[in-house]
Amino acid sequence: MKNLSDFEKIARKSKRRNRVKTIFISSIVALFSLGLIMKIMTEVTSHNGNKVKEHYLLMSEIAYPNISYTNWYFTPTSNYSGQFHSDRFKTIDGIEVPYESMNANYSLRIADLEDSAVWQTGNKTASYTHINHYKNPMFFNINHDYSNEDTFQVTKDISIIKEMNKQAVEVAVTFDRGYTYQEIQKKIPDNLLINWYWIGSSGKSDTATLTPDTQYGLKSYDDGKLTEKDFLQFSSNLKTALNKGYINDKGETTYQNGETVKIDSKEEVEDYLSNNKDFSSAKFSGVIITGRAESFAQLENKDWIYASNIGQSVMIQPYHTLTK
Repeated sequence: MKNLSDFEKIARKSKRRNRVKTIFISSIVALFSLGLIMKIMTEVTSHNGNKVKEHYLLMSEIAYPNISYTNWYFTPTSNYSGQFHSDRFKTIDGIEVPYESMNANYSLRIADLEDSAVWQTGNKTASYTHINHYKNPMFFNINHDYSNEDTFQVTKDISIIKEMNKQAVEVAVTFDRGYTYQEIQKKIPDNLLINWYWIGSSGKSDTATLTPDTQYGLKSYDDGKLTEKDFLQFSSNLKTALNKGYINDKGETTYQNGETVKIDSKEEVEDYLSNNKDFSSAKFSGVIITGRAESFAQLENKDWIYASNIGQSVMIQPYHTLTK
């Protein structure tokens, strides 16, 4: 017959077993919860990285005049942070020249959608990237008052290109008004290449101040041509960017003469889509043209050219194969 002491021993053993069981179950739950939290944190970080990538790839289809990318990839900097990177270049009449790389950070908390590599520095007639000082070709707004002292000055760079012997040159040409694709083909000589078509601005803001990621237009094929399918895809991409909130620059600038100019990229892109639904009648306000320096002489003093501004250039070497 068991005495009281035996029952106490049995009770203590039972308590120990229950305590061990409780600790074991609690540990399993804690480890599972920790694993679940880490998985969620990893997925959020990955989501933010993909958010940066999707933004960049879509904007590269509707902006960035004559700027292309060769690759893109992610570089983790910790378990819950990383950097998105893309190497870029420009094509000047078939010659590839370097351009600023794109780097954007992402983490558990942020998705940096700002392309700071294209930020600009310069003076009233020229603009350069702030890292490697690549010259940016500028488009000018025919609706803007460029008589203000504190604004960019309209340039006519085509007249000086003839001094750039043995070079291939990139030039932004701003038209005196909008022209259709077919009208543009008739105006640009066959020995010059159209790399990019600019949709322009319906507002009065100074487009010369815009960074490449906020200048909207579409790339041509290697031969400088476009098709109706290209334009429809471009329009679709613009609508997607609007719906995602990617096109949202808004504000106003007050100049020394007291004039205040509103900036609303969303409204302007919506206006363009509303007024340019068909490829055959769609108007473009400018183009990026590239070619041999001597070929630009044909465009001097053309009344349909409102402004021209040189971008990058490259010395033509014996090993280069030009498109035109």
